[in-house]
Amino acid sequence: MYEQNPSSNNLFDCGPEGKSRGVAALLAIFIGGLGIQYFYLGKTGAGLITIGLTLITCGLWELVTFIQGILMLCMTNDSFRQKYVTTTSTFPLF
Repeated sequence: MYEQNPSSNNLFDCGPEGKSRGVAALLAIFIGGLGIQYFYLGKTGAGLITIGLTLITCGLWELVTFIQGILMLCMTNDSFRQKYVTTTSTFPLF
């Protein structure tokens, strides 16, 4: 369950939307070139864009998603929710 305690920053706590920062980060690190982290977060357009960019760049885009996963691990749960889950942006990157 999502805790409202601001000092709680557990990596695998799920927010009210049911999305975990830890799961999204691990998806971005290991299979980010397929856009799986965006599909998990409900950003289908971003997932499709990521697949296209990975194909166009012959896999180099996977380095960007790897860095994105590392940054997700380092941010707080609140900033993760604001940047990736509740944003109206179609393609939230960094």
